[in-house]
Amino acid sequence: MAESGLVESGIIVREGAERDFGQVTQIQRECAEAAQWPLGDYSMFALLVAEQGGKVAGFCWWRQSANEEAELLNLGVSTEARRKGVATLLLRMLRRKARGAIFLEVAENNPGAISLYTREGWTVIGTRPGYYAPGINAIVMKKSSC
Repeated sequence: MAESGLVESGIIVREGAERDFGQVTQIQRECAEAAQWPLGDYSMFALLVAEQGGKVAGFCWWRQSANEEAELLNLGVSTEARRKGVATLLLRMLRRKARGAIFLEVAENNPGAISLYTREGWTVIGTRPGYYAPGINAIVMKKSSC
């Protein structure tokens, strides 16, 4: 394992850098489920990327919102890298980096993501009606600190 990263099954998870922004933006476009915020809205926050074969395969934007509280802002995996453990590894690295409980919102019509978060120990703590669009509610989830 690299000092600031995680290596498993040929996937390297590391802190992202400005050089990754182009690939991250492309993956975000591929992921209809991911938030489609402009890069400038994220660039001040922490970025984790998963590399496979020298190419960015997934990303996770997050922030430490308080001393003992963090928030997962956006997570996406390229089409060709899905179902290969990329998102799981990104979430596990986020758990290592973040201090305290981690919160996220996920669209209630995204069962794949909800299933992933549940398998990784996240619990539902509430909903936000109409958060994504009229009629599309957010499920608020929390991963407690270890």
